[in-house]
Amino acid sequence: MNIKRIIFWVCFLIILALIVWGLAVAMSKPVIAPGVATGSPAPVSEVDHVKGPSTAPVTIIEYSDFQCPACENYYPVVSRLLEESSTTVRFVYRHFPLSQHPNAMPAAMASEAASQQGKFWEMYDLIFKNHSDWTESADPTPTFVGYANTLGLDIPRFIGDLGTSTSKQAIEADSQSGQKAGINATPTFFINGKAINTPSTYAEFKKLIDQATSGSTN
Repeated sequence: MNIKRIIFWVCFLIILALIVWGLAVAMSKPVIAPGVATGSPAPVSEVDHVKGPSTAPVTIIEYSDFQCPACENYYPVVSRLLEESSTTVRFVYRHFPLSQHPNAMPAAMASEAASQQGKFWEMYDLIFKNHSDWTESADPTPTFVGYANTLGLDIPRFIGDLGTSTSKQAIEADSQSGQKAGINATPTFFINGKAINTPSTYAEFKKLIDQATSGSTN
């Protein structure tokens, strides 16, 4: 009995020590809030999708997933910001499709296929405005082809571009730059190269834009 009791307590103490060690390791790791990057984004280049003047004092970079519900919620916020700050804000959209969203990649491919015909932003708008039409679809491609038709695109060319390496490489390049910037969720926003805590309201976002415009660091 004594030996069994000793063995029991030794095992108990070992397990307890392992639990304490595991908690200590977990607590020592930095906590990263969803949608907040730990690094800096790649510089804006000619391959980026950009809306707004190059001379704008404020550049917003968004890493986004078309199927992401939170990204859909921020679409009207970003649109309003661009409408009300058309001369002071430059907006850059970058792809960051998440693996848990099976239709995110097809949507990104559709936007890139439209981009081949100069209609990225028009497709971007249709994809977000009609979010519920395709997010749960087993095959969203016909829906995207319908959008392309609405935009007056060359449909055979659009369908061909959906599967090209050019479109896929553009998306992968965005994703890789996001990974290097430490992104762990979408949407993730940067203002003038600095990651921000994703604002919960339009007013909070606008305040950050106004501060950046005036050069405030508050």
